This record gives sequence, C-alpha cells and structure tokens, in this order.
Amino acid sequence: MHNTTLVLATSVAAALVAYALKPKKAKTELEAQSKPVPVMPHYLPFQIDAVLGYISGVLSGDDEMEGLRELSLTLGNTMNLRGMNEDYIVVLEPACIQHILAKNQSNYEKGSAFKDIFHEFLGSGIFNADGDIWKSQRQLARPHFQTSEFKDSALINKHVDQLLKVLSKVLSAKPDEAIEVQNLFCRFTMDAASEFLFGENVNSLEHEQSEFSTAFNYAQSISAWRFRVPYWKIFVPKRRLLREIAVLDKFVYNIIDNAIARQEQRIKDGVVPENKIGHDTLLDHFLSYQKENDFSSAYLRDMLLNFLIAGRDTTASLLTWTMWELGQNPEIKEKLVAEIMDQLGPNTVPSYVEIKKLKYQKQVVNEVLRLHPPVPFNMRQSVQEDVLPNGYYVPPKVPVSYSAYITHRMPELWGEDALVFDPERWGPERVGKIRPFMFVPFHAGPRICLGQNFAYTEAQITLTRLLQSYDILAKNGFKPKPTGDIVLFSANGVEVYFKKRSHSEI
Repeated sequence: MHNTTLVLATSVAAALVAYALKPKKAKTELEAQSKPVPVMPHYLPFQIDAVLGYISGVLSGDDEMEGLRELSLTLGNTMNLRGMNEDYIVVLEPACIQHILAKNQSNYEKGSAFKDIFHEFLGSGIFNADGDIWKSQRQLARPHFQTSEFKDSALINKHVDQLLKVLSKVLSAKPDEAIEVQNLFCRFTMDAASEFLFGENVNSLEHEQSEFSTAFNYAQSISAWRFRVPYWKIFVPKRRLLREIAVLDKFVYNIIDNAIARQEQRIKDGVVPENKIGHDTLLDHFLSYQKENDFSSAYLRDMLLNFLIAGRDTTASLLTWTMWELGQNPEIKEKLVAEIMDQLGPNTVPSYVEIKKLKYQKQVVNEVLRLHPPVPFNMRQSVQEDVLPNGYYVPPKVPVSYSAYITHRMPELWGEDALVFDPERWGPERVGKIRPFMFVPFHAGPRICLGQNFAYTEAQITLTRLLQSYDILAKNGFKPKPTGDIVLFSANGVEVYFKKRSHSEI
C-alpha cells in the first residue's frame, strides 16, 4: 500500500515539475486575432481542484452531464475544461458542431488520445480510425446497413419474441414488482446485434451473466474512466481489462474462423460462385471482399466489436429512457397507444413498412433522443490550429468535443421549455424550426451513424409490441441517475411497472 502511494505521489510530482518547466509558446498570428476559450473555474495550480472535484463528483454519483450543462450557463457555449494544464475544448452551438463534423472535418480527427484510450478494446475499427482506414471500413459496411437489408424486420421480431417471453416469465414470478428495464434491454439488443453482425446469438437474454457480456461491459466501463482521469495510464487499472479482452477475442475469433470455414465450404460445394459470396451478416459481407483485400482476423475482430458497441448500446439506451419518459407522461403514452391500436391493432406483428405509419411514435422517439441522446459526449482532436465560427481559438493537437446532451437542452435553441418532454416539437407545425446540427443523436456529417435506420426500426418495433401487450406505469419515488459514460445509461437502471393489457380496455 505504501509503495503504491509513493509511486502515485512521485508520478504526480514528476508531472507537475514537467509542466512547470515546460516553455511557454508565443502566440501565433491566428491566436492573437482570436478569442481564448473560457476556462473552467479553478483556484489551485494545474487546475488540481477542478480535476479532483470532478472525479470526486462522479464517484459520489453526481449527474456529470447536468453539471456540465450548468457550467455552460456560466462559461457560455464554448468552454475549456482544462485539467493539469491540458486543454479540453467543448463546443455546443450548432454552427460550431457543423464546423468540426462537416465543414472542416479534415482538421478534426479521432486523434491519438481517443485511439490510445480504446486501442486494446476496439483496435483499428471504424470508431477508432481516421483517414483511409476509416473510409475503407465505412465504404465496405454501408451496403449492409441499407434499408433493404432489414426491412422485413424478421430478425428484429424474432428477438422481440424472446424479450416478451423473458418479460412474461419475470412478471409471473414477481407480478407486483417494478422491473429494471435497462439491463433487460441491454441483453435484448446484445442478442439482436450479435446475430445481425455475426450471425450468432450470444443468448444474453437467456444467460444474463454470460462471459462475453460481462467482458464487454467491463471493457466499456474502463474505457469511460480513461476519458475522465488525467494520466489514466498511471491511475486506471489495466490487468483485468486485458483478461476481459482476451475473453472477447476468444469468442470473436472463433466466430470469424467458423464464418471463413462456412464460406469456403459453400464455395467448395458450389452453393455460390467464388466471386459472389452471400452476406446475410456484416461479417459475411466483409468476407465477400476478403480475396481482394486480404483482411486479417485481427482486422475483422476490430470491425465486429466496433459495430457491436453501437448496435447494442444506442438502442438499449433509447428504449430505456423511452420507458422512463412514458412512465412520467401518461397522457403522451395513451396517445401513443391509441395510434398503435388505430393503425395496427393489438395483435399485428409490425413490419418495417407498417412502422412507418406510426407518425406520432416517431415524434416520441425523437423527443427521447433529444433529451437522452445515447452518446452524450463525442470527442475529436484538432490537427492544425483553427478558429471556430464564433471566433474562439482552437490550438493544434487538443481534444475538441461536442455534447449532444447539452446542445439538445439549450433554451436558445429549443425554447424556454427545453427541459420539458414534448413530442409535439416534432409535429408538422413545429418541426421546421429545427435547424441542421441542432439535433445530432447519431452524429452528423461524413461520420454520421450508418446504423441509425436500423436503430429507429428496432426501437419502434420493440416499443410497438411492448405497448400492444403491456401498460407502462411509473414507480413512485424512483429517480434514475444518468451517467456520462460512453453511452447515456442510468447508474441505478430504470424501474417501471408492466401491467398486462386487456384488449377490452383499449
């Protein structure tokens, strides 16, 4: 214990000395002509009080996203969360978000800091890549995410069937208890995403504590802490992370080997010609380009885990917060149920085409995405110095982030009722007021999420079938604790009551 404390103290002292001796650079001409970004308040050298206060708040359960939103009310819509004399710029105005994601996208890469944080977990996959590697993966993956790949919704409905069975079983055992839905939805979307991407179901709905799911969750949790802690290589543990990643690797490499063997056998049996391999899954799709690209197993492993993190978490987050909002807003829930019954009735298993009839449901989903965007914070890194559209200076090689969570709650954009859950914002009378880059739950620009249509479809089909079968009621006194991790979840989950719906009630 004493040795560990000594090592940490020595490391911090060495870092402070290094910063103290670091020569100050003269201002460039561009910097001299621009405004400095307002810095988070601090009183001690190297912003130690601000850094420790932030970490302490997260550990004690403070709502870090709301804390940042409140800080923006003081500092403004561009702020510098500097810690240990390292800049960390956050932009909130739509014009600035558009600048870094689209207009000057080439100057804002994922960058070395982001890649460092995720390297062991995500390797060189699409979310951790820049330049030609990113372009190649995106170009190859795009066709698999076209609407035609999943419009019959058979795979989604298959997993909703299993979700409803598990929910019914839980309610049979505990009919009068509230259900924690976040864990349930994470397991559901893990199964659907793994089959869509890999062609193999990890069966986490059936086996809640599967090795794969446990390893996946731990890798995400540690990655989130690396974002928060300066000098994370010293302070954030790594030994267990490597063990859990080994579990992921074993599982994914086995799937890859099986898929390659399956493809080779299909060609050998003459089921498909060598130059036209089928691609029912994303893995099959990439393997159909194997001959000309010579993808390594490591490349395929990185690609699959990158898409899995998006395919599971975004929809699980969306469904979780939808349950919360419907419990809190019974009049909105009843209007939503009325639309489902009018358009589809109580028993129709919805297809992709039928979901499109549910206009009010889409408004509800968009409003959930506005107040509870699945990725609340997204980081880039500047390549060269730059000036934002609002006149603030961005140095080279510094993290520059935008927060969908805060932008989606800004009164100057959404009105004085910006914190109110109101699906009518998305109705035909008001939707025209929503300008580009005001609403970015799936990012925007060239790196906009490839799977957003799949996420909408999966969420809407699931929501429809849940409401066909159950009424959703709030648990009095329960309050979720949002976390600012990679994905916006609740630290204590979300608990609601499910009451079996009698169709004579409708």
